[in-house]
Amino acid sequence: MTRAATVALAVALAASACRRAPICPGGRVALEAPTAPVGFDAPFVVAARTICGARAGTIAWRQLAGPSVTLASSDDGFTVRALTPTLATALGGPPPWGVVPLSPRTRGEILLEAIWRDGRGAQERHEVSVAAAARARGLPSTPIDARVYLGGAGWRLVAKPSDAGASLESSGGVTSLRPDAPGDWRLTDGGGRALTLRAGRYDETPLDCGRPECHASIAAASAASPMTTVFARGLAPAGDGHRAAFGDAYPGCALGCHTTGEPGVADGGLPDVMRELGLATLGARHWQDVPRPLRRLGGVGCLACHGPGAVPEASARWSILRADVCATCHDAPARYGHVAAWRTTDMARADRDARASTDETCARCHTTWGFLAHASPEAARVDRRPPAEVGPVGITCAACHAVHAHATPTPALLRAVPRPALLVGATLPAPVDGSAVCLACHTPAPTDDAPAASAAALWLGRGGLDPITGAALAGPTPHASIAGGCVGCHDAGPRDVARGASHAFVAGTASCARCHAKALPADELRADARALWTALGKGPSAAPPHARAARLDRATPLGRAAWDVSLVLEDPAAAAHNAPYARQLLAAAERALNGDHGAVGKGARR
Repeated sequence: MTRAATVALAVALAASACRRAPICPGGRVALEAPTAPVGFDAPFVVAARTICGARAGTIAWRQLAGPSVTLASSDDGFTVRALTPTLATALGGPPPWGVVPLSPRTRGEILLEAIWRDGRGAQERHEVSVAAAARARGLPSTPIDARVYLGGAGWRLVAKPSDAGASLESSGGVTSLRPDAPGDWRLTDGGGRALTLRAGRYDETPLDCGRPECHASIAAASAASPMTTVFARGLAPAGDGHRAAFGDAYPGCALGCHTTGEPGVADGGLPDVMRELGLATLGARHWQDVPRPLRRLGGVGCLACHGPGAVPEASARWSILRADVCATCHDAPARYGHVAAWRTTDMARADRDARASTDETCARCHTTWGFLAHASPEAARVDRRPPAEVGPVGITCAACHAVHAHATPTPALLRAVPRPALLVGATLPAPVDGSAVCLACHTPAPTDDAPAASAAALWLGRGGLDPITGAALAGPTPHASIAGGCVGCHDAGPRDVARGASHAFVAGTASCARCHAKALPADELRADARALWTALGKGPSAAPPHARAARLDRATPLGRAAWDVSLVLEDPAAAAHNAPYARQLLAAAERALNGDHGAVGKGARR
């Protein structure tokens, strides 16, 4: 038999098999949708066709996830059209100034479901997604071929690499740039504010961050980080056979978050280099069997967070502290909702008041850069204060998590910070890993004019003063034995995410009900504190005393009494954190107010 006849016979047999098989491999309907981002407020088309000899039938469409869009179908549903959302709709508000960060949740990704029916009882369900944009960290260090969206107005391209051909584009009132050459791209906005983008390819960016004169200790710690090693660990066989430790779908399901590079973008990242090497999949293989060019890009290393460009100008280094850097992977509900949960908290808006950035005392706990400067002498050497036009940034992931600050990474990569002075000597619960980083901002400093954010101090029965003698007034700690400390109770959040809901840090009535049969007297306790505050001549108590720049004279009995009352007022959940100690503080203040000059004992009660 000739080769042509052999091929013809094989084709005929395959067609016959398709006609006989009740179900074809992969289904009897193929969907064709854009694989590259299509842009915001842009039209897209998804077309379907039957394969394997299936009847035409009809297709019904519906949207499963993403910003709501209007679907228009034709040809019995075999063609569906829609417009991607606008950038503002995808973000849930106007874009911030400068490089606009985009996460899986905010990049305008639309997930559609198609249900095919042939009219004779057979049906199939398929899913397809279309995205408006690639993910973006919001950093000036950006990969080539990835479109950068710019918040603000009047942008002009002042200079670009000599071999570059790209220029600014405007669509739907939004300006964007898709760098097509490595190097500096210099821009200015309508107000004359400058922005320099440094574009590059991941596979061409030197991995020399760990040179002795640069970041040797950081690089050493990062090498042991679970983020750096996640890809290699996922590929390791679970047993004797070549089966991925993270499941049979690995790593295809995780290329976007467990490696460096954006799928679908020619950025020199792992998915792009796989394509250049002709690899549709890595299959089941050991890490050491992965081609060397890919091992360089496996895992979440320096470039995965910092980008493939050079170190940014000093004025732009604040951007690495954005929650959006982590959001590129951890803002992907319904599976990963860490950042989405965090955005529901006051932490996400902690610096909305201008004083948070202009007052160093406020910045210590209301900004990420201020917290790091206070907690780490090394961090204090670099001013990462964001420009005013950026708007609120909040207390972000980088405040609590340190991806390369420990030689031996802690669980969840939590940051190690010094214990506050008022809590030195206090007995902390074991384990307290989840709470240690909380204490710094939720404990007043002895030098404060008025106590601020006193929740941790109350929880551990510390911070109060005997109004008469000025001695430290310690108290009971009924909740100090709760495993995990703060996060032992503050562990709830949105119910529609599989992981990360606890980053909303909600401690609702369900947390208390685990141990308490009835509600705690929060309203009564707070009313007593407000009455004492007014009686001490401190005026209305609607706002936290420290927010009204209260100055308490701790050299006098009444000043120390006011300090004790302020500790209770500063913690809206004082009754939940430590009602006995809160009552002890109020009783001490009332004794001083009534002229009782006897020292207040540890067990005093109202």
